[in-house]
Amino acid sequence: MPTKPTLNVNHLALSVPDIGAAVDWYTSVFGFTMIGSVMEVNKNSPTGPVISSIYGEEFEQVKLAILTSANGVGLEIFEFVRPKYNGPKRRVDWCPDTYTKGGVFHFCFTVANVEETARRAIESGGKNVGVLVEPVEGEQAFFVQDPWGNVIELLSCSFDVLFLKRLGG
Repeated sequence: MPTKPTLNVNHLALSVPDIGAAVDWYTSVFGFTMIGSVMEVNKNSPTGPVISSIYGEEFEQVKLAILTSANGVGLEIFEFVRPKYNGPKRRVDWCPDTYTKGGVFHFCFTVANVEETARRAIESGGKNVGVLVEPVEGEQAFFVQDPWGNVIELLSCSFDVLFLKRLGG
């Protein structure tokens, strides 16, 4: 009988216009730890050929920060220099178009205190995109946007616990 593949979430990657501001925000709001310092990688640097093979021949230069969470899930923050970041210049408002267009429309962090983390996120430049909800009895969830428009769900329990409680398990 074939073995079931083991899957662990390894990391997320974000492209932002200002790597310093993004590193500051994710480390101060959520407690991510930066591994090393911001790296500047170009197609001629030691890791350049690997990055060029991923991003194509147009890739020339990127600033990259590697952050890690308390449970070892990574967050890569990219500021593309050449070609230059061409995402939104300001945060995109949360509306049906942001979650119906396809692709990733939010990610979730499990946090010890949803209300406190949401407050810290909003006071640090994030935006409230909902209200505090109780998805199942005894658990809380809240959605915020980071300063660049990425939507983050804050949840008081793990994913499996949430759905086991929802199913009555």
